[in-house]
Amino acid sequence: MIEISITNEDIIAAKAQVAEFEKTDAGSWRYEGVKAWRGIVCEMVISRWFSNHKDFHVTLAAKGLDTSGKIDEFDFLMDGKRVEVKSATESYYQYIMPKIHDVDAYPKDIYLAAKYNDSVEPNTVWLIGYMTHAQIKKYPKEQDKGAPYYKVPIPDFRDITELKN
Repeated sequence: MIEISITNEDIIAAKAQVAEFEKTDAGSWRYEGVKAWRGIVCEMVISRWFSNHKDFHVTLAAKGLDTSGKIDEFDFLMDGKRVEVKSATESYYQYIMPKIHDVDAYPKDIYLAAKYNDSVEPNTVWLIGYMTHAQIKKYPKEQDKGAPYYKVPIPDFRDITELKN
């Protein structure tokens, strides 16, 4: 697991993106209590971490939420692969839960697991590991408050160092 620093500017930018997204049709369905901005922080700082790491080649960095209404094809491109960051937005969460529709309809090459860590000041992001599309699809399907999802235990993600060129 890799711990990545977060700046106050990261948090402000992510909250602003979520506020803009919530003004769109796609953003109007969210239910109360979701800390979506934390997922955006995870996406942005992880993309930046890979961009600054000599063993990886990010060809298109993460941009955060798209308010254009277009389908999100990936969070960023790295080493010719479409990468999706999936985040646990609370430090006590034990699962990553990618939506079944998104995984099945818009498959990515790599799914990165992240966890927002608010147990320290300043807050950090834990880059936990990765899985492939085929690996994610082997997990059980469940549904709680929102859309159905694959329930993937965080310890099941593979060590990030295995992704190195």
